[in-house]
Amino acid sequence: MEENAYISDILSGLGLAINEKKCSEIIINYPINFDKKNMEFNISTSYKIAMQPIGAFLADFLNTDFGNYETFLSFFLKYSLSLLDYGKLKKLFGNNHCSKDKFESFILGLLSKHQTDYLKLQKQTDMILDYCLLSPNEKAKKFKPIERLYVLRRISPTLSILNQNKSAYYSVNLFSSFPGKTEKEIYDFLGKKKNEVTELDLILPYDVSAILYKSICSILKEKVYLKVCKNCSQYFIATNKAYNYCENIVPGEKKKTCRDIGRRNTFNATKNSDLLISNYYALYNRKSMMKSRNLDIEKYVDDFDKFRKIGKIKLNKYKNGLLSPEDFKAWLQKNS
Repeated sequence: MEENAYISDILSGLGLAINEKKCSEIIINYPINFDKKNMEFNISTSYKIAMQPIGAFLADFLNTDFGNYETFLSFFLKYSLSLLDYGKLKKLFGNNHCSKDKFESFILGLLSKHQTDYLKLQKQTDMILDYCLLSPNEKAKKFKPIERLYVLRRISPTLSILNQNKSAYYSVNLFSSFPGKTEKEIYDFLGKKKNEVTELDLILPYDVSAILYKSICSILKEKVYLKVCKNCSQYFIATNKAYNYCENIVPGEKKKTCRDIGRRNTFNATKNSDLLISNYYALYNRKSMMKSRNLDIEKYVDDFDKFRKIGKIKLNKYKNGLLSPEDFKAWLQKNS
């Protein structure tokens, strides 16, 4: 790592950098995995770089239950260098291995040491987001979210996130992962399609408080969209302002996400609120059933296929106001 002073700074610092121009966070980490066979944790000898939207760290931080070992462990494994100096991490693993009991004891000790601080930062972040974004008062509603933040800083000097945050600024060339040391190794690395060098202007927050502050600023400038999932109530960063459901797997499900649930809820709400749309789907389901029961009868097969093809066009036109309710109703009656 010595060949890149910027990487060394990041690794010995926080392990997370921010690229404001691309609204992204860059996580630099040494992956830690559990070996069930030997009942020990192993740490990779090579660092990995992951990209995610600005605010993802903030959402993960707010969603973490710092009174629960398992949820804190998941947070730590993703952001280990953001919570722990690299030298301590290296010392813990010795020859890249650490027994299960020793590792769990270390994590519990780390949580016990910082739990009060993390809970305080969670409370402050919730308060800032409520005032500036989620539940502004009547006076604040007239102003932009980022302007509300400037007002809050003036009237709440005890909010450490707003008044005690520091960051460094770097212009840096980043490899997508460790490229090797020799000239041949580095060129071989770059010869693989998945590997590359990226030139970036980065912000390097000094601590967790500074990460949260930079994230809050980006969110309030409305460059990214922080939402509370309407299904699981977890914070998430939406790629579209209209999205209200996250992509986490629904508890108790193997594949179905909250967004899947959201689509179904939206579909049912739309269908149930409009009698013509409800009648359309009832007719669709009836024709589909007749086809499935009579696959050898051409009349039912053709009837459903024709209805599905033309019906999709008619339905979309009706939803978008290009087909009047009277005309849509007449078409449904004609095809009943």
